[in-house]
Amino acid sequence: MRPLSRLRGRFETPSRRRAAAFAALCLVLLALALVGFVSANEPQVTVDDEPPQRNTLVGLQGYHDEGRALELAPDGTVVWEYTAVENVFDVEALGPDRVQIAGADALPDEQCPARYRDDGTKGCVHNTVRIVNQETNETGWQYGWYDVERHEHELHDVDRYTEDGEARWVLADMGNDRVFAIDRDGAVQWQWNANSTYDPPPGTGPEDDWTHLNDVDRVGENRFQVSLRNFDTVVELRVGENGTTVEPLVGPNRFTPNGSAGPLFAQHNPDRLADGHLLVADSENDRIVEFDGGKPVWTAGGSARLDWPRDADRLGDGNTLVVDSYNDRIVELDGSGEAVWAVETGRLPYDADRIPQSGSGEGSEDRPTAGAAGFDMGTDETGFIRDALAYGLTLLRYSIPGWVVWVGLLAGGVLCGIGAVVETRRWRRDPRR
Repeated sequence: MRPLSRLRGRFETPSRRRAAAFAALCLVLLALALVGFVSANEPQVTVDDEPPQRNTLVGLQGYHDEGRALELAPDGTVVWEYTAVENVFDVEALGPDRVQIAGADALPDEQCPARYRDDGTKGCVHNTVRIVNQETNETGWQYGWYDVERHEHELHDVDRYTEDGEARWVLADMGNDRVFAIDRDGAVQWQWNANSTYDPPPGTGPEDDWTHLNDVDRVGENRFQVSLRNFDTVVELRVGENGTTVEPLVGPNRFTPNGSAGPLFAQHNPDRLADGHLLVADSENDRIVEFDGGKPVWTAGGSARLDWPRDADRLGDGNTLVVDSYNDRIVELDGSGEAVWAVETGRLPYDADRIPQSGSGEGSEDRPTAGAAGFDMGTDETGFIRDALAYGLTLLRYSIPGWVVWVGLLAGGVLCGIGAVVETRRWRRDPRR
């Protein structure tokens, strides 16, 4: 037993224990740095039970000017990439090799119009919608405008449609709390301002984000569906010669800062399905929910599975493609809410579309409930501590660029490695060996 006791004694010396601890920590930090670097640069498929048959178009908002549009093959390979916009939000395939991209660039004061150059706010934002040729990455058409700053003044959604054979675009102008439509020349065809229907909360300033109008879709002739995120409400606009009427579809139809007045809480990207069903990314509730006449008929998610989802599209086979934003991934769910395919993006995703066989189209298929036998409120939830830690990690990623984290982990790993060497030398010089 003496050899075993002697060996155990060696490991029980303070220098040996410290050396082992430093070495272990070194390996952990270096592994985290390597994994973080790889995952942040190349998408990685993490669930592959039912690989899709076609590619997926993804809009990455990113955390620190990392925005880009990607086309991903079923195995996660990037087959096309566009990086000319700092923050990318809505992406839409318009046909072979043509992609529509809505995004926002933060500009320094010297590049801003005079109106925003000396307004007391640092810099300004340039919102754009552009149609890009995938073969050349050249812009074939573009429309844009400037606003005070990027935060809560971005262009999050654009829907292209035709009227009398002519192309039209309807845009969600968050910074000015309005929806407006333009023709190819940029001439405004009609517009609706939220303050023409709703009264802003007391004390609201001209640049305050009281609606967070983040989505618009044409759902019929002169009918447009709009997401008012800070109202926790989805409405339908009916545009006529005598003005625009507003019909609430889901939600309290008023400003609700705490998300307690209805079934939604800070929703994104509602899609109209068959028979008037509505599929919504219920972001702050960490779930995807489908409504029929305002009544939930299907849901999936919960904080144990999704973290602030911001897009959900019903696919032709009944599955649902979800942008799981704070988990930095795109995930496809079956009718029971189980993940059958998922890809980690490494950067904050905002929008995703499965490219259809025709090569064009955007959003959900005209298909109702995903096949669940009945509505089940039992979405998977986590505890308060895990939710708080996840939220803290998200804030950290927003406030600290990814390269700083990688460099910090790498530096920590090197320092721990040096510590392991120093303590190993001390142990070797220890006369008790």
